[in-house]
Amino acid sequence: MNAKDTRRRTWITVLVIAAIVVVFLLLVDIGAVIDELRNADWVYLGLATGALLIGYYIQTLRWRHLLGDIPPTNYTFHTMNVSTFTNLMTFIPTTPIRIFFMGEREDVSIPQATSSLTIAIVFDWVMKIIAILGAIVLLAPIDSNAGTIVGFIGVIILIFAGLLLLVHNLDKIIAWATPLLLRRGFLKEEQVEGMLSGLAQGLEEVGTTKKVAVIFLYSIVSWSFFIGFYILGLLALNIKPSAEVLVAMALVAAFLVNPTGPYLPGVFNVLLVVPMALVSNVAIEALVAYSLVIYAILLVIWLLLGVWGMRQYKLSLSELRERAREGYDLMRQAKEVGNNDSPEAN
Repeated sequence: MNAKDTRRRTWITVLVIAAIVVVFLLLVDIGAVIDELRNADWVYLGLATGALLIGYYIQTLRWRHLLGDIPPTNYTFHTMNVSTFTNLMTFIPTTPIRIFFMGEREDVSIPQATSSLTIAIVFDWVMKIIAILGAIVLLAPIDSNAGTIVGFIGVIILIFAGLLLLVHNLDKIIAWATPLLLRRGFLKEEQVEGMLSGLAQGLEEVGTTKKVAVIFLYSIVSWSFFIGFYILGLLALNIKPSAEVLVAMALVAAFLVNPTGPYLPGVFNVLLVVPMALVSNVAIEALVAYSLVIYAILLVIWLLLGVWGMRQYKLSLSELRERAREGYDLMRQAKEVGNNDSPEAN
């Protein structure tokens, strides 16, 4: 990533944040927001932070499991956090950085890291789908709580069955999907081949029904803690609608804002506040205060964990920036030439 791209992204970022801040100042009672912040419950905020960290750790275990339990847990954990920190500092995407740093290990190749992250992303999207469908079920006019629970469990079972169908019929699905993507003109032929080959390799490594179940379980547990993070944050700001609406608000938040990845200030707040306002009768000032508190927690955690990871890597900020750019350029060059045997970073 060259300096010109970095400057352009920086200016775009500044303009986006400025525009959102102006809109908030025009539409929101700032005094009411400050009052909401003053009344925040620090016990709930501490519990929310704990739930967030547990979710991060479980996602670390999931990625390590996808890599065949080869890299140490602490290395996997720091690799995830350093990539997030790098994105905050440089705007370089997290995925190629994670691939690059993981691929530097002698016992893990870049193709292995790529396919494992592809599957992790697929399962995260599955969790997003479950979250939004769960919110719909909770907000639907079902007469009993038992009906709501049965409906939500049914959604999870159907999604799991779909994953098994995908894994065990991979060749047929790829043969069907390839011409469809090409016909629609969404992607170029080399992009389709690269995307589907990475997905195929990852799913082949997942392989058995048992391993699909283990990864699915890791995903459900980690995302449950992320949803708990959003729920506890709502309670900390004394936002207490009915139980169904409370959980639905957290599910909508998890669908739109994955707490594992960095977001621009302002953009994050809009993504959180607008949909929550649409699914509840909560005052907009309370939701703005909530989004500010949640973002502050995430930002502090991203920075602290990133600095910790840098210390483990024994890298200064300038060295980390150079290594991140090196990794990004390496991934981009490999993608451009369409080389299936990505060059090793070792």
